[in-house]
Amino acid sequence: MTTNEDDDLSVEAILATLEAAHAGEEPVVEGLRDRKKRRLRQRISNVATALFMVEGFDAVSVARIAAACEVSEQTVFNYFPTKESMFFDRTDSSAEALAEAVRDPGEGPLGEVLLNALFGGFGVDRWGGMDEAVALRLFRRFCEVAVSSPALRAAPYAELEGFTATVGASLAERIGADPGDPEVELTAIVVAGLARESTQATFRHVRHAPSFAVLEQSVRSDVIRALRIATPTLDAFDKLGTRPRRPDLR
Repeated sequence: MTTNEDDDLSVEAILATLEAAHAGEEPVVEGLRDRKKRRLRQRISNVATALFMVEGFDAVSVARIAAACEVSEQTVFNYFPTKESMFFDRTDSSAEALAEAVRDPGEGPLGEVLLNALFGGFGVDRWGGMDEAVALRLFRRFCEVAVSSPALRAAPYAELEGFTATVGASLAERIGADPGDPEVELTAIVVAGLARESTQATFRHVRHAPSFAVLEQSVRSDVIRALRIATPTLDAFDKLGTRPRRPDLR
């Protein structure tokens, strides 16, 4: 990893910051078994993230993460199927949040709904509750690791099928269609493209953004530009819910 302004951050310091940020995330109602599982999963995620951010993703093995957490490698894999999923451990929740947002057509035009969903609570919930300057430094490091590893750059493509299936199921509900319909599948891919552009724009702008507010403004501007291309497709999809779904063979 290249030298930058964050090189004074150690694994211990990053881990302590992550654990403090997550200390207030305890659910109000939770059984003992579920609490232990959730806490162990979060511990594995925090330790892995701290190691990745200091040493680089490719340099850290699953065995190293397991040893640092004092668990077996199999236990790590019970919670995270791949090393990449430890880094992008919010991917499933992001897909579910978008799926929930697009399910109800009463929430407004699909493009507008997606824009609001992509930027609702922008700022990287992983770093929530921290001092903004510290959070921004950590987030820059996180993004630097993401773009420096070939395995992490390829990971979103490996997750595309699961992402589009999750979002596609809600899109199908939105217009009363089958998830396997070609219009649904294509629109789910368009949604995935917009989500990916949001991520890529974040990587582009985070390096120089002085605050999360400026970062959000820059990323939102790029996503809106992408939406200009995507909106005709999204609008056409919404119209499918207002008329009979029979192909025009003329």
